[in-house]
Amino acid sequence: MPLDIPHHRLAAGPYEAVVSELGAALRGVRYGGRDLLFDRSQTVPFPRYAGAVLAPWPNRIAGARYRFGGRDHHLPVDEPERGTALHGLALWDRWRVEERDASSVTLSDVVWPRPGYPFTLEVRARYALGPDGLSVELTAANRGRGAAPAGLSAHPYFTAGGGACDDWTLHLPCTEVLTVDERLIPTGRKPAAELGLDFTAPRPIGDAAIDHAFTGAAAKEAPAAVLTGPDGRGVRVGWSAGCGWVQVYTLALPDGPDHRRAVAIEPMTCAPDAFNSGDGLAVLEPGERLSMEMAVAAVGGD
Repeated sequence: MPLDIPHHRLAAGPYEAVVSELGAALRGVRYGGRDLLFDRSQTVPFPRYAGAVLAPWPNRIAGARYRFGGRDHHLPVDEPERGTALHGLALWDRWRVEERDASSVTLSDVVWPRPGYPFTLEVRARYALGPDGLSVELTAANRGRGAAPAGLSAHPYFTAGGGACDDWTLHLPCTEVLTVDERLIPTGRKPAAELGLDFTAPRPIGDAAIDHAFTGAAAKEAPAAVLTGPDGRGVRVGWSAGCGWVQVYTLALPDGPDHRRAVAIEPMTCAPDAFNSGDGLAVLEPGERLSMEMAVAAVGGD
């Protein structure tokens, strides 16, 4: 049976979306009856973090520790196999509904001070459907008395039809990839082409195992990734220019039926482990805000 988690169903024209109050997670997007978002199960809160809003940091913090404001901070390790703190704190909260109508919903949450993150951050997520698809706006505001580190992202998995992503085509306007160690913590940057991960011209994913943060978007305006199936139908995922990184992950579940049947596209305001590297990290003074936007739209006919 599905878990007893409140969900909100939105509709506008040919588009539909489902948003959960747990973690303000995006749990479904459909266009003309076909799925753009892959979310197989409603029986667990976040299968592979599907759809979750990631705050106050995306991706990983190495060793679940960092130094900020002259102090060392230690977070709980929630990825034991790599010893990292993964995907922030807000995704396990039930968010409060601020506004709701037939085509949009706005939810908010407060990340209160706690061991490892002694700061107060108010986070909002607004989902709105329109004729051009789904728009997502995420904001984080420092409601504390001192400076606070912050980053934002979301973790939706997309589909371009049935079958494995090997047969799908990816267009990603990013020229560089962050190299990582065995914990998936960045160690440097390399040209995407050098790693066989150059998708600046659309090409099939093939057997590429992707779990990388891309940067160096070639587009001068707001960049976008396009994922299409053999029939030319799929999804376009755009993000605001302030997101300097995008994590792309070909779903790896080698022992399960959903192996490589989805691709996560996660725009991020900062790099993985930014709490340690400072790479793109926002340091918010009291009252300051960080924001990012995403846009999801269908590609191809009905």
